[in-house]
Amino acid sequence: MILQTEALNKRIKESDDNLFLIYGEEDFFIELAVNSIKRKYLEKGFEQMDSVRLDFNNKSVDIDKIVENIELPSWSSPRRVVEVVNFDIDKDSADKLPSVLEKIPSGTVLLFVTDKFDKRKKKLYDSFTKNGIVCEVKYLDDTVLSKYIKAGLAKSGLTIDQDAVESIISRYDRSMRKIDSAIRRFSLYCSAVDTKNVTFEIVDELCEPDVHARIFDIMDAVGTGNTAQALVLLDNLIRLKEPLPSIRFMLARHFKELICAKELNNSREIVSRLGLGGKSFKADKLLRQSRNFRMDKLILLYNLCYRNDYDIKHGNADERASLESFIVLASGK
Repeated sequence: MILQTEALNKRIKESDDNLFLIYGEEDFFIELAVNSIKRKYLEKGFEQMDSVRLDFNNKSVDIDKIVENIELPSWSSPRRVVEVVNFDIDKDSADKLPSVLEKIPSGTVLLFVTDKFDKRKKKLYDSFTKNGIVCEVKYLDDTVLSKYIKAGLAKSGLTIDQDAVESIISRYDRSMRKIDSAIRRFSLYCSAVDTKNVTFEIVDELCEPDVHARIFDIMDAVGTGNTAQALVLLDNLIRLKEPLPSIRFMLARHFKELICAKELNNSREIVSRLGLGGKSFKADKLLRQSRNFRMDKLILLYNLCYRNDYDIKHGNADERASLESFIVLASGK
């Protein structure tokens, strides 16, 4: 059975499944689901005795080791929980594992947790869906995250400005783990300084630099031909100790996203193509910014990002000088 994240939480509470494949990019909700399963089936005080975590260090699963552990009975808990993490599945294991999934003892819960799962291993994927629960846990879209941030702060009697909300989402790239930590930090800070509203200035003071927003600012300056401003913004980003390879990567990715935005010319389609989820503030910004560039120039600059990357990696160019030259060229009409 394939479930969405919200349905998974309800299923864990109401049903007694003994096989789970939980995968995806949002590790915060994956951890919550795993902990919910463990709380349901493990007797308090017997958590270590009645559960095991099989970490395969990104190598293929050991079928015999999995079978050995799922066949062990629990000591005191309603069920024994076997959690398989950091695993790969080679062709041989993909062929053998389905027969194991069909015969999980009733006193065991077998749980596979990973960030990615190859659905092209159809026989194995179908075995998971037939014999258990499969859930891909994705990042929440911006609209839901915005509501979550406002609701989280409201519990402490706080409000938050919309530009502050958008800044939080951008800084933490929709990571719920980081956003949840930031909400607690804002609550403590506002209590200490006796304020009831979280502003952009508070977010900027308490949070890590918004590198994504700074890349947008650089591209705004580039798009309007303001070379001097673009170089100042680049220098400020470097002063924040952002690694040059990271800046180069983000610029290349940004040009790729601008090409997509220019081609589609529709926020909703941009969201879908780039996998941004729901109504995204980022899609609207990309669409607005793409209008400052011709398509042929975007493609030229995107290709140049990778030519520069090749030159730097082969010792043919200085990394910072290459970045600055690229900004000057990109800002020209």
